[in-house]
Amino acid sequence: MPKKKKKRIDNVELLEELEFYEGPKRGRGINSKYIIGFLLLVIVIAGILFSPLFAVKEIRSEGAEHFTTTELAAMISLSQGDNLILFGKSKAEKILEQDPYIAQAKLKAELPGTMVVEVKERKVRGYVPYMGAYLYIDEEGRVLETQNVYHDALPVVRGLNFDSFLLGEVLPVENADALQIVLQMSQMMKKYNLLDLVVEIDVTDPKDIYAYVNKVEIRLGDMADSDQKVRIMGEIVKTIPKEDRGTLDLRDLRKPIIFQYLT
Repeated sequence: MPKKKKKRIDNVELLEELEFYEGPKRGRGINSKYIIGFLLLVIVIAGILFSPLFAVKEIRSEGAEHFTTTELAAMISLSQGDNLILFGKSKAEKILEQDPYIAQAKLKAELPGTMVVEVKERKVRGYVPYMGAYLYIDEEGRVLETQNVYHDALPVVRGLNFDSFLLGEVLPVENADALQIVLQMSQMMKKYNLLDLVVEIDVTDPKDIYAYVNKVEIRLGDMADSDQKVRIMGEIVKTIPKEDRGTLDLRDLRKPIIFQYLT
């Protein structure tokens, strides 16, 4: 049986006529309608974001006592007319937390036009004399600021040993136990509402602590029964006229408590 000769097809047009030949595939282009729609959507969103609807009309602060709302806004360059959504809140929070008085900061946008600045402040709990000035310290012994004078009736601490300090950092005292005594005393004075008394505390010797209120010297001894000692000190001192001089011995509460007048 004679072999069939294969027919050579040289003409492309003939190939296209064959059912099994699909021809080269053509790439599908992006529909221009989708591009236009996407661009319109972007324009609409941008228009909404930058519209007066999201402009800051009011700035409110919460938790602030040391700073006013105006001061907080100035620290982060926040003003009316800024965009509620696009304002750099995270960056602003970090800037606020760089201040020694601010432990935590949070910015919240409240529609239609209010930016809320929430802060958790550190509180001054005592003053430490240093080279003719006073270091303001908080309940952790952190230096919040320095001033030539002090204003509030808080303990003035003497007897802490240190050569230098950094603003915003815990005071690097050599006698760390003495600093802890000061902080404990401050907390107890707050507990018994004695922060209206101008008290000087000398912790040069942690086992022989002295306190001074007006012209009265209070001998506290060590920190044994310190809670009771501070409470009793406050109760008695408030009954002694400011012009009276004397000593009050609270070193051993098992003994009778006597105020000894000095002439």
